[in-house]
Amino acid sequence: MGFIEQIPFIGPAAYYLLPFVLVLGIVVAVHEYGHYIVAKWCGVHSDVFSLGFGPELFGWDDTKGTRWKVCLIPLGGYVKFRGDADAASARPDDDAIQTMTEAELSASFPRAALWKRTLIVAAGPVFNFVLAVLIFAGGAMISGLPTDAPVIGQVVEETEGARAGFEAGDRVLSVGDQPIDSFQAFGSALVTDTSETKPVAIERDGARLVIPFSFTKPVTIASVSDGAARAAGLEPGDVILSIDGAPARVFEDLRTAVMASEGKALTFEIDRAGEALSVDVTPRPHTGTDDTGETVQQWLIGVTGDTAIGLRSSLERSGPVEALQYGTRATAGIIGGSLDFIADIFRGQGDSAELGGPIRIAEVSGEAADDGFASLMRLTAILSASIGLINLFPIPVLDGGHLLFYAIEAVRGRPLSERMQEVGLTIGLAMVVMLMVYATYNDVMRL
Repeated sequence: MGFIEQIPFIGPAAYYLLPFVLVLGIVVAVHEYGHYIVAKWCGVHSDVFSLGFGPELFGWDDTKGTRWKVCLIPLGGYVKFRGDADAASARPDDDAIQTMTEAELSASFPRAALWKRTLIVAAGPVFNFVLAVLIFAGGAMISGLPTDAPVIGQVVEETEGARAGFEAGDRVLSVGDQPIDSFQAFGSALVTDTSETKPVAIERDGARLVIPFSFTKPVTIASVSDGAARAAGLEPGDVILSIDGAPARVFEDLRTAVMASEGKALTFEIDRAGEALSVDVTPRPHTGTDDTGETVQQWLIGVTGDTAIGLRSSLERSGPVEALQYGTRATAGIIGGSLDFIADIFRGQGDSAELGGPIRIAEVSGEAADDGFASLMRLTAILSASIGLINLFPIPVLDGGHLLFYAIEAVRGRPLSERMQEVGLTIGLAMVVMLMVYATYNDVMRL
């Protein structure tokens, strides 16, 4: 039973809404708490801590005079500091400042030292990165990380592996005449050639057994992203029979043909629910890295293959140090991948249609929740790292825009004029709104 199915709810909309609110709520709460707690450490008072925007649903005042509240629209949040005219800390509230006592002024955001304001603003994204690292690390410690040992950790029901008779704990010794020393080598040996049944030698409970295995699944598309494949009309479930007249026997045939295309259109003969179709697909460029870390240009069409044999590698729980190292690497990988995607768009090599908005996040949240709590937490970590990165972009209105203004203030010895800051904030707001509208448009077009 999926995690979402264990929560009582009314109506199918909750399938997406509840996980969406949970995931985004955690990410926003941690981000805003970063601003709040660092401001407190710096002696700056927070008037309001809000999760969500719009009408207040419920809230309370703490002993320090901060209003904590939850609002109707769960698409963000904010912390309003003393002396700010608005929640974005865009400009000081001059009227309020004139009526403050010296003690109140010393706890206001506009009068705080430049280094304090910088720390307070930067804290939100930093806390998002820390959250991502901790979630990934927690998963490594609790559930463990896949090992490359040739040991089967799980057999998924009603799959090729289950039907063949594999069991969790089996250690793979060889496939045919090929000795197996890693789980990756085992998987590759099973699906590289489907022309014959392969004898798989395993060790089970100290005994040596041989299991005949035949991978009979055709080259089936499991998912289609917003890339060349979607533009050409390919759909999940399509079975690829041939590419430019050459038979497609395994998914590796598809990958090889696409990578060798150099952007030239490929003709796919496919079977869609018994109907034979011919589809022309033009691969799109993508900047990636090879096994040595060198930057290379790749060609992709945006599909994943249903090559799952239903066998998963064993997991090994990590210690605290190793888990934190893994969490840091995983978070850095998300940040690096996001930057590569943005760079591809600016170079004209990426597909901006892949940008997703609230609807897409809600959809993915529902799917993750259905896969289980661990999957939902992983999505939370990915979203937290992504939102932390986005907030550091030097766009006025975002945290990165404030940091840009503070950098200019540090160089000039004085802040930009209010007029210049207002112009920058207006442009930044327009950019953010346009991006949200475009992302939401992509979401709607996917429905």
